[in-house]
Amino acid sequence: MTTITLKINEKSKAGKTLLSMVRFFTEEKNGVEIVNVPNATTQKAINEAKKGLGINKSSSHTDLLEKLLS
Repeated sequence: MTTITLKINEKSKAGKTLLSMVRFFTEEKNGVEIVNVPNATTQKAINEAKKGLGINKSSSHTDLLEKLLS
């Protein structure tokens, strides 16, 4: 299996064409799969949340707002 990462400008004509082709092959189940991978910033936030870092726990929405605004 080969994995390829592409950045595609969905607004350009070439980007729209390429996405259309990939979606076609995906629908036909010809061994092509679209996998969404989060960028580095998002992945870092996910890992921190799993570790409990930066989590604000509160007993109510009022308590949460007070903690966030302080």
